[in-house]
Amino acid sequence: MNRAALFALSVLGVTTTATADELSISTTVGFESRYIFRGVQFAETSIQPAINLSYGNFYLNSWFNLPIGDDDLVVTPGGEELDLIAGYSAPLNDMISFDVGVTYYVFPDLASGFFDVFEEDGDGLGANTLEPYLGVSFDVPLAPSVYVYHDLFIDTTTIQGNISHSFPLAEKTSFDLGGFIGYVFDDTGGTDYLYGTASADVSYAFTDNGSIYTGMRYGGSDIAGGAFIDDSILGTSKASGFWWGIGFNADF
Repeated sequence: MNRAALFALSVLGVTTTATADELSISTTVGFESRYIFRGVQFAETSIQPAINLSYGNFYLNSWFNLPIGDDDLVVTPGGEELDLIAGYSAPLNDMISFDVGVTYYVFPDLASGFFDVFEEDGDGLGANTLEPYLGVSFDVPLAPSVYVYHDLFIDTTTIQGNISHSFPLAEKTSFDLGGFIGYVFDDTGGTDYLYGTASADVSYAFTDNGSIYTGMRYGGSDIAGGAFIDDSILGTSKASGFWWGIGFNADF
């Protein structure tokens, strides 16, 4: 938590030299009844704050998962996670945009240092990983996009497709639908698997720069050889099912 605060302050210190019309800052504070990433449950009830900064076509984001209470986990004891993201996004033409960047995943609960990375041979104590990505999005109905991710230390490649659409319900209220489906390729010969999630939220903009949302999610994976969206496998390595979330967004 302290490390995240220091990172946010360092980013603000660099970007406040930008002009106001080029600098964009947004924050989100979400509460999710489960934290599921690519079909794998990392934690149960969690607070998920984020800080997002952009300058022109460049952006820096920090995202946190802070579990509440006891958690039944498969990957990280306690489920604490910090994701640091840097990227560049720009249009190719009136219809197509590209996005390229890198995410550094930090797991404080695994007692490894900030720069200690995962080692496939198991000789090190690190758990952190680095994942470059490349995406293409299309300015057409459902706003489809396709992303490719490659984790340099766990040695997995992920392909994910996303869609979303917002239906206005009133002047300040909307019904927002989203979904994605992806496939993880384990380049070390481990288990490849399919995953997906669908979400439905009601959002209310109480100011021009602030909004709240709440909704349901449903998702899972076919890890361990089961059927897609199937809870027949014990434990949390296969975490299909429903969960819910609520949150607050603000732009500055």
